[in-house]
Amino acid sequence: MTTVQNPSQLEADRPDGAIGVWHATRRSRLASGARFALPALLVIFIIVFSILEPATFPTLSNFTTILSTQSVLALVALGALLTLIIGEFDLSLGAQMGLAAILLPGLTAHGVLSIPVGIIVSIAVTMLVGLANGLLVAKLKVNSFIATIGTAALIGAVMLAYSGGSAIFDGVPPELLLIASFAPLGIPGPVLYVAVISVLVWLFLKRTPLGRYMSAVGGSKDAARLSGINTERVTIITFVLAGALTGIGGVIMAGQLGSGNPAVGPSFLLPAFAAAFLGATAYTVGQFNVWGTITAVVTLATGVAGLNLMGLPNWVEPAFNGIALLTAVAVTRYLRGKPL
Repeated sequence: MTTVQNPSQLEADRPDGAIGVWHATRRSRLASGARFALPALLVIFIIVFSILEPATFPTLSNFTTILSTQSVLALVALGALLTLIIGEFDLSLGAQMGLAAILLPGLTAHGVLSIPVGIIVSIAVTMLVGLANGLLVAKLKVNSFIATIGTAALIGAVMLAYSGGSAIFDGVPPELLLIASFAPLGIPGPVLYVAVISVLVWLFLKRTPLGRYMSAVGGSKDAARLSGINTERVTIITFVLAGALTGIGGVIMAGQLGSGNPAVGPSFLLPAFAAAFLGATAYTVGQFNVWGTITAVVTLATGVAGLNLMGLPNWVEPAFNGIALLTAVAVTRYLRGKPL
């Protein structure tokens, strides 16, 4: 005799039935509650480290230093954000930032170029690198991991050849420091740069057709193509814009150092991606977003600064960033309903 199961039982036994609905509901509830988990973590860091290090941590000088020193990382993270939105990775962003940071002092040393012209040329070079990355990915269909790893290696070689492996400081105009040292109303210039650029990037992503096309391409290239979007053009422009942001970051770095250091750059890549992925767990959960990324940069920097003030060794920072990246990727993929 054949037994007919209850339809509701059959639905519950299906992976995409009641169990799937339950998982989706749980993800939705977690996402709703997670929106402000990252800023809450920032507040917790501030409170805990203020208690543990009352003489050094809760000071205006410390907070100003954190925000100012993280301005370059914030711009590299915004560059990573743009490429992640279209579903690609640019692993040359740190190298691009380092390239601009060494080009500007080199080009302006001994008065070869004025500082404004040097800034324009440095940013233009990183935009050309972004263009090359975009063409490799969009036109030649090279995987973005492979393409940008290769680009990063080439940039590293160019930097070593240009600098001879040594810092560039001879003949660099002292006025270069004004890029980062001026502080209207006591607000460090780099903080103002990041604030303005963040607003512009947010408006671009939310209020312009190209910004919406980028989200569509990241959602599904095939669907975007069928809807009439030129996905190749969007991809190329995105990589160019990411290059522009990292170029600006390199200019600020040069202004902070007052010289060119060929070792600067690659170390920014991991924390930049950690911030972008961690930012996707905040505000607009499951989506890469500007304000989540900026909050993540500040949160990571605050945590690292607090741990350093407690006298922990220098390996804490990369370990902290690595754990943050792994956690953020796992949480983001879960909240977006994708397998880990």
